[in-house]
Amino acid sequence: MRMSIITLGLLLAATPLAAHRPDAEAQIRARRAASNAAIAAHDVAAMRPHYLRDFTILPGSSGAPSNLEQFLTRIATTFADPRFVTYVRTPVTVTVGASGKRAAETGTWVGRWNQPDGEMRLSGVYQAMWLPTADGWRLRNESFVSLACEGSAACATMD
Repeated sequence: MRMSIITLGLLLAATPLAAHRPDAEAQIRARRAASNAAIAAHDVAAMRPHYLRDFTILPGSSGAPSNLEQFLTRIATTFADPRFVTYVRTPVTVTVGASGKRAAETGTWVGRWNQPDGEMRLSGVYQAMWLPTADGWRLRNESFVSLACEGSAACATMD
């Protein structure tokens, strides 16, 4: 069966995001890298554009959920702590849904703080939900699980 260029184009256009998934994954990975850079720079204002207004987060140790404003307030306090170095989230997988209406990111994370006896490294895993907007992909929620702490006696106080 022979297809015309127009018929083939219509079929491809009707396939939801089939051709756009690699672009979506690349966009999400780029947003994650930009978000990591904002954290490394201790720049709360540069972080804000990566999140939706109704963003929620489950932090790694307390597990108590926070909304966007609570999260940004808490991270500003963290940035003001001279011991804080950075958080780095490293995506392992980014999966864009068949509808293109959401994506799931899973990965590992490391938080670093300078302590009198060395650098403390808190680490674990995370999962994030991304939603597409007119301004690109934005984070809807993130959930972190703290699994290890090493490098400092301060780890004994971490739960």
